[in-house]
Amino acid sequence: MNHNIDNYIKDKLQKLGWEDKNLVEKTGLSKGQISKLKNGHVERLTAEVFYKIYKAFGDSCAKATKVVYPDLNFKLDKYVPKARNEFGQFMSQFETVKNSPEEIATKTGIDENRVKDLYFRKAALEAYEFLLIEKAVGKKQGELFEEFFGK
Repeated sequence: MNHNIDNYIKDKLQKLGWEDKNLVEKTGLSKGQISKLKNGHVERLTAEVFYKIYKAFGDSCAKATKVVYPDLNFKLDKYVPKARNEFGQFMSQFETVKNSPEEIATKTGIDENRVKDLYFRKAALEAYEFLLIEKAVGKKQGELFEEFFGK
C-alpha cells in the first residue's frame, strides 16, 4: 500500500515551523529515519512509526490518515463463517472466539497468512494494516493505536 508520509511530514514541519530535530525529539526516531521518511525513501510505513509521527504533530489518527493514505478503502467485507454440519452447529454454542485471524483477514482483505504472521510471528505491522484491523474490530480510528502504542 502506497503512503504519503513524506508529504505529511514536510507539510507539518513547514506549518509548525519545525526542523527535523524537533520531530526527532518528539518521536524518539533517529535523524536518519526521519530524513528517509521525509524524502520518500521508506517503502513500508510501520504502524508504530505512523503513530509516533502523528502524535508528535498533535494530530488525530483520522486527520493523519487522510493525508498519508488518501486512497485507503475502509469498506470491510462481510465475514461468513464456513457452513457446519449438525455436530459443528451444536458445538458452536460453546465457542467464544470473536475477531479470529480468519475473520480479520476476510473483513480487511489482508491475506490470511499475513494476518497469522502478524498475530503469531515477528512481522512488522504496517500502518494501513493496523488501520484496517482497527476498523474490523469495531474501534474508532486511532483508538487501537492509542491502546497498543500509547502505553
